[in-house]
Amino acid sequence: MIDAERDEPLSPPRARRWVPAAVGGLLALAALLYVIAANTDRSAAPDAAPSPVASLSPAAAADRVDRELEAQGRALLAGDREAYLRPVPPEQREEFALRFQSLRALGVAAWTARVVGRGRDEGHDRWSANVEIRYCLGAADCRPATMLLSSTWLLGRGPTIMLSFERSVLPWDLTPLRVVSGRRVIVAGPAGIADRLPQILQDADRAADIADGYARWGPAPERYVLFVAPPQEWDTWWSGHTDNVDAYANGSFGVVMKAGVDREHGRRNLLTHEFTHVLSLGDDDGDDRNWWLSEGLAEYVADRGGDWTQARLPDVRRLIRTGGWDGTITLAAPPKDLPASDRRGRYGIALLAVTCLARHYGEDRMLAFFTAVVRNRAEPAAAALTTLGAGWPTAAAFCTVEVRTRAA
Repeated sequence: MIDAERDEPLSPPRARRWVPAAVGGLLALAALLYVIAANTDRSAAPDAAPSPVASLSPAAAADRVDRELEAQGRALLAGDREAYLRPVPPEQREEFALRFQSLRALGVAAWTARVVGRGRDEGHDRWSANVEIRYCLGAADCRPATMLLSSTWLLGRGPTIMLSFERSVLPWDLTPLRVVSGRRVIVAGPAGIADRLPQILQDADRAADIADGYARWGPAPERYVLFVAPPQEWDTWWSGHTDNVDAYANGSFGVVMKAGVDREHGRRNLLTHEFTHVLSLGDDDGDDRNWWLSEGLAEYVADRGGDWTQARLPDVRRLIRTGGWDGTITLAAPPKDLPASDRRGRYGIALLAVTCLARHYGEDRMLAFFTAVVRNRAEPAAAALTTLGAGWPTAAAFCTVEVRTRAA
């Protein structure tokens, strides 16, 4: 059996901004020697000129860094590795070369980086600032993934040097990737599983076709992005916050799936579930109180032939028999330490509940109810009257009975 659950998305949904966990950036030795030497020379002269950074306005310092970032972005899109690495000191070249290689393999089609907020004069010609990066993989006109990273620069009288740049926890920033591209999906994984990627791509393209039918909240992405993670990568990509799940979606950043999930264990259904999250939730992690509805919709879309329901029913029956369900369909997000069988049972109840709403009130009304509650944050009691045409207590009670009936 497979648990399919969303982890927290990484891009700023509505009022929230995600800042990736830092893996650290080292001060370049060459740049440090430059700073020490430069300051030693100035201290020996009574009338030494002030630090170049101190003489720059915040806007002028930001403009100088922005020009370097813009040139680096152009080099990335053009495939010019040497120009891309030009501002990077020796100690960081391996890290940036990995980033360049993986992004190029993924088909990076748009990349912009710019300073945001006010920078900080750190002394000794050093200047620190946050950098906002927006990028697209596969198509330049996508909804860009956005992240905020910290950086430190040497703004002396010589070339602008990148002293440090925060490393993200995204797969392309941590792992050399092999990539295959299909009609609808870009699939990437480490070299050790490269021979398995083409078969995964077949299932991913089919899953995307199914999910695309539910692109009710905007156009489907030109390319979904799927990262396939062996155990080591599973524990490190996106900080490894993925207990008790086999895949998770992070909106515009992509979907991650365990490498061990095969066709026999429902790989296509699992990917349909996650691609549905990309479409229906985007970069918004929603409200934990409405977990049943966001997960139930993803399960519903994946259950095209009814096999997903059949796979979930044994765990639903077990959960009901052991008293693990209180009879309400509005299940909140389960605790992380919940036993796997109970977690699967809750997914099954969410699937049966959303299926009930679609069957009894019609799929369009069910989707309108989802939009009102999950995307627009309306209370179910208010949303049911305008979308389902029924009071929520009546609708919820009806579907509770249907869940019990189908699980009997």
